Amino acid sequence: MPIAKGHEWGEPGWLPSGASIAKSDAEAAAFVEDPAITIGLADGDLARTLGIHRLYERDTPKHVVPVDALHVVLDDGSEHRCVAHIVLGNLRRHRRSVAIMNAAFIGPRNIAPRAHPGDGKADVVRLNLELGDRLKAWKRMVTGTHVPHPGIEIRQRREGVVELERPQRVHIDGQLVGRASSVRFHVIPAAILIAVS
Repeated sequence: MPIAKGHEWGEPGWLPSGASIAKSDAEAAAFVEDPAITIGLADGDLARTLGIHRLYERDTPKHVVPVDALHVVLDDGSEHRCVAHIVLGNLRRHRRSVAIMNAAFIGPRNIAPRAHPGDGKADVVRLNLELGDRLKAWKRMVTGTHVPHPGIEIRQRREGVVELERPQRVHIDGQLVGRASSVRFHVIPAAILIAVS
């Protein structure tokens, strides 16, 4: 169930004995199951969004939060799971590019400052920027101050289709998965439980 306005997210808990600790967003996505299981998360953009900065001890109290995932289908029919983000094109180099964000960060850049990995929605960030504005926005993304900007649109969606003029490289959770001109996605609410120190 997505986080409700005015309510605390998650609840006190523990990392179960024998539970896996994912070392990246792509590793965490491999643990998306029904019903959701609890794992630890040591690194990646989802970890940065959750405020996880170091590997934690198993036997210390945690806060366990339900995190959404995305089910992604490329126009070649291939299906993928995602916990952090999908990037179509290159946010720094291409005039037009799109990022579908469950986490707020890609590396050190706060691409979607209002993104919340437990709200049942993805933040779809569309960039349409000339070179000068693109370079300025890229620098400001470190602090999340690149928005508002008329060449940057952010919409929250539970599902959707992103259409591009021509095929672009598609990265899911930092991994190149192919090229596509059309990507369908839908949010899987509370798809995984993350134990946070």
